[in-house]
Amino acid sequence: MKTWTTSAYRLKSRPSQRYCRFMDTRNDELEQFKRLNLHDYAVSRGFVVDRKKSSRHSVVVRHPRGDKLIIGKAPTGQFFYFNALGADSGTIIDLVQALDGGTLGDVRKTLRAYDGLPAVRAPSSTLPFEIQPSRHDAAAVLSAWMRAKPIKSGHPYLTDIRGISEEVQLHPAFRDRIRIDSRGNMVVPHFNRSGLCGFELENGNRERTTFTGFSPGGVKALACSRPQSDDRTMIVCETAVDMFSVATLEGVDGKRFFSTAGQTSEMQSECLRHAAAKMPNNSRILLAFDNDEGGRKLAFQVRRALQNCGLPVHDHFPPTVGAGWNDVLQQTRQHDSPEPQMRG
Repeated sequence: MKTWTTSAYRLKSRPSQRYCRFMDTRNDELEQFKRLNLHDYAVSRGFVVDRKKSSRHSVVVRHPRGDKLIIGKAPTGQFFYFNALGADSGTIIDLVQALDGGTLGDVRKTLRAYDGLPAVRAPSSTLPFEIQPSRHDAAAVLSAWMRAKPIKSGHPYLTDIRGISEEVQLHPAFRDRIRIDSRGNMVVPHFNRSGLCGFELENGNRERTTFTGFSPGGVKALACSRPQSDDRTMIVCETAVDMFSVATLEGVDGKRFFSTAGQTSEMQSECLRHAAAKMPNNSRILLAFDNDEGGRKLAFQVRRALQNCGLPVHDHFPPTVGAGWNDVLQQTRQHDSPEPQMRG
């Protein structure tokens, strides 16, 4: 009886252990597949790299049938993608299912065959750099940016509520620096030294209800105008709306505009120093922040970050204490419109 009990225990336990080892092996295989270079696999399936839209943190590939994928790499080493023109997203496993259909077993067979090809071990000839992991969700940011639409005329919120002139919004210095998303939000991109890294969001109405935010998964760096060869003034503002307000009030030509989207990080300070170093000789820097305690604190932070840049740095506050630059712009509209305008 004792012998039978022991044998029964062994008969029950051994299949369980084998099953666990089997499942662990299959799960390990899936994790290995997720680390296959997704860009290389996409190219092997007929996708072509869009080099103009790609960066070291996110690569854009297009297929002749119309799909556009944004590929990134997580710090864990896994590759992932978003389909900017479709609903699918995920890892290489999801892409195979989106392309071929079939079961997870079919996906395993496809990727086992692909993983065994000698070409997989060779470096890609279509991309001049290796995709680098990003501390922010670069692929998600790029996907959301590409879904937003460039403005063909002035953005309704900027024009009607904030008083930003269409001439400024459509100026070559701000070409494709303003988009509109599916909710009607103003979308203004931020760039670090690696490229697009996030965007400011803002919307509102005449009842002074205002939405402000930043892209999910993004990181704040600098919103900026496009540099022109005759720029001699670098203007740093707290928000994109302030940046466009100063441009409307004082003109665009000869000026290079930047927005920090609030308090600055060390990474943003480094971006500001890099931007200052790119200014032509005999340039100056204006700190166009709100004329209040928060604005002066921000001006102090930026001045300290730029103290060794070699260019003169000047405060450029609105004339009225407590006002921001959009307040100044709104005041200039009161003569033309009897309706009360929002502050802030």
